[in-house]
Amino acid sequence: MQPGRTIRGEETAALERSVAAALRTIAAVKAERSAPPVRSARLRLATIYGVTRLRRRREREAGAAG
Repeated sequence: MQPGRTIRGEETAALERSVAAALRTIAAVKAERSAPPVRSARLRLATIYGVTRLRRRREREAGAAG
């Protein structure tokens, strides 16, 4: 059985930098998504999408019933 591999100092530092970069990216995306203009645009698009789906479903149901 081989002994477990240990992470050396420079590998640890590289891993820490990678994790820090990932956390910064996540924070930036979270901030962007919660920003008022982006949030309102996303809500508006979601509403339009929902209304469009409902309209199409009603058209299909009306066509099937008629």
